Amino acid sequence: MAEPENGVLEHLDALRAMLLKIIGTFAVLCIPGWFFATPLLDYLLTHAVPGGFKIHYFTLLEPFFVMIKLMLTLAAMMSLPFTLFYIWQFMSPALLDHEKKFIRPLIGASYLLSCAGAAAAYFLLMPCVIAFSQAFSGPNMDPVIGVDSFISMLLILVIAGALIFQFPVILFTLLTLGVISVESMRKKRPVVVIGLLVLAGFLTPPDVVSQIALAVPCWLFYELSILLFSHYKRKQRPAEENEVKT
Repeated sequence: MAEPENGVLEHLDALRAMLLKIIGTFAVLCIPGWFFATPLLDYLLTHAVPGGFKIHYFTLLEPFFVMIKLMLTLAAMMSLPFTLFYIWQFMSPALLDHEKKFIRPLIGASYLLSCAGAAAAYFLLMPCVIAFSQAFSGPNMDPVIGVDSFISMLLILVIAGALIFQFPVILFTLLTLGVISVESMRKKRPVVVIGLLVLAGFLTPPDVVSQIALAVPCWLFYELSILLFSHYKRKQRPAEENEVKT
């Protein structure tokens, strides 16, 4: 009875060590994040704000809290590779060789996709949101935008883009674990397309351009996941047959 208990305690200690490393790395990177927050804010207010918009702040501490948000976001982005590495260190001893070969590229793909999603949100979705907002301005109504609301909206879109671009990683994992199958994905394609359009309607302003800009990449990821997993299974089948023979 002592051995299983010791094993559980060892896993808990390893989990605690991993969490401490993640939190510690994030805390340390908050220091450079604070110093980079000021030039980042200047860049965003210079390049992300369109002509005709003037950014204001309405409370004395509003710019300070905006800097805190930027600092935390930068620290999270800079610590993400370390976080993925620590998670891999924690998981890898319990994985078989073929599982390691499967998960290792997924971790790299997850990071690259999160960066791509953040960039897509900044360069594609944010201009759509601004254009949608500008459509309401007129002779009797001028936009007065607070710096906190502007930066918060931008950060929400960037984080949402980074999370949504994890869609193919999640699908590929579910396919590999057998939770879903390629056949069911192909049969449910119309339902998924409608679901993606509905989801895009909730996450974006109510205009067609921004909804399509979010839904189309997700649909392409869906189709790409089917193709990649089918190719992966075709390559894996001969290896499994050889293992059975031996």
